[in-house]
Amino acid sequence: MKTILLIATVTALFSCSAPRELQAEMVNAELVKIDTVFRNADAPKQLLTWRDDNRVDYVTYVPLNNYFPIGAKMVVLVKR
Repeated sequence: MKTILLIATVTALFSCSAPRELQAEMVNAELVKIDTVFRNADAPKQLLTWRDDNRVDYVTYVPLNNYFPIGAKMVVLVKR
């Protein structure tokens, strides 16, 4: 029983300490379109469409009380 408990403890400790890396890059994007979507009946959201220099579109959802002007530029974190 002690052997199993020791192995389980060592395994748990080493699994928590493994390094994790995020493979992403930062891209400058410009806001090109704002839509209102009703994903939930009680909480409508804004659908923001961002476009980078390579003409790739990215979509984000934000609450209605946030204000972003069309043409605003922002850094977007993109998964590789």
